[in-house]
Parts: sequence; C-alpha cells; structure tokens
Amino acid sequence: MKRRAFFGALVATVALANAVMAQEKTIVVGTDIEAKPFDFAQDGKYVGFDQDLLAEIAKESGFKYTVNPMDFGALIPALQTANIDMAISSIFMTDARKKVVDFSDVYFTSALGVLVPETSDIKSGADLGGKKIASVTGAASTTWLKQNVPTAEVTLFPQFSNMVMELQSGRAEAVVYDYPYLAYYAKTEGKGKVKLLEKPVGEGIPVGIAFPKGSNLVAKTNEALKKIQADGRYDAIHKKWFGEASK
Repeated sequence: MKRRAFFGALVATVALANAVMAQEKTIVVGTDIEAKPFDFAQDGKYVGFDQDLLAEIAKESGFKYTVNPMDFGALIPALQTANIDMAISSIFMTDARKKVVDFSDVYFTSALGVLVPETSDIKSGADLGGKKIASVTGAASTTWLKQNVPTAEVTLFPQFSNMVMELQSGRAEAVVYDYPYLAYYAKTEGKGKVKLLEKPVGEGIPVGIAFPKGSNLVAKTNEALKKIQADGRYDAIHKKWFGEASK
C-alpha cells in the first residue's frame, strides 16, 4: 500500500511539474519587423500595433514570449515546421493559408493598396497592366496581381524596404502591398516622394494571428482578444497607431 501511495504521489508530482513547465515555456513569436506601423524595431525594441496587442494578449493569457524577426515569406513555413509557436504581422487570412496553419479570430480588417511616385500618372489598379510592379514574397498581394493584372511585370522582394528602394530608384513603377503599411510610409519617410492611391484594390481582407495546426494557443488567444476588445484596450492601441478607435 505504501509503495502504491508513493507511486501515486510521484505521478502527481511529475504531472504538476510538467504543467508548471508548460506554463513557464517561452512562446516564440515570428514577426516581420519591417512592417510599419504594425511591427518594427525602434530604439532596440520591437514596437507597433501588433506588438502592443501581443503584449496585452500575453499578459491576459499568462505566457512569456520572445520575438523572432524574419522575412514575411518565412512566417508560414516556420509555423509548419514548428520553429515558431505563433506569428503576428498583419497576416491576411486567405483560404490557402488556412489549409496549412490555424488562425485566431479576426483582429483587424485590411486591404491592398498601390503606392506610386509623386509624379506618376497611375490613377487606379486598372492602370497597372504592363507596368513594373514590386511586392513582397508570400504576400496576398502577389496572388491579387496574378489574378487581376496578369500582364504586369512583377518582382518579389523579402522585405518592405526592398520594394521602396526599387520604387525610388525608378526600377519599379508601383508597389502593391497592404494598404495600412503603404499609408504609413506615404505619411512618414515617403512624404513628398510617393503617393498612395486613395482607393484600395482589395477591400475587407481579414487579418489574424497564425499558429501551427492544432495549437492550444488559439483558444487562449481568442479568449484574450475578446477581453481586450471588450474593455477598451484594443481601441486605445488602435488610436495610438492609426489616430482613431476601431470602427
């Protein structure tokens, strides 16, 4: 009886230790840090809309995390190989991505935009045919370009900064990418050099946080998101980065 009691106590102790270890595990979060105003590096820290939201989710869910910066096109493969535990970087929830990773509930609604030089005569997405276009590897904009502007000469780059350099050098006539990124750049570093076409070329695209298939972090994240959106923290973060509360 004593041996059975000892064995039972040992099993319980091991189970408790495993549970504690699981809680203390540091979550690895993949992020493209050239994604202003969502994710970028400033004064040695990772900042932006996504990063503020991530901090609140971690606080609400009770987990520690570390940010692993990588090219946007590497995020989904890194989730598939379990090299990261989650990815946040304004990731569009496309049907193709849903087949290979799990997503949180929608936390932002985005669109695709067109960025051109200040003197460009491109006025809408309909004018992109036959033009030299820059976009990001693995982004939803590449699919849109293939489907809607098949005659465009598209060059793909790993980072946002690469596209901007291509545009400023004259090697690209337009950049097609996430509208909020382009809007932020046009108002800041690109002011007076580039302009963003006012009308998006793709509207109402849901954005979510991505996870490996079957991750138990999905439910925890969704629960945290609901609380953050309900108590006003989400609106405060949105206003901080976009100048207004979410609609």
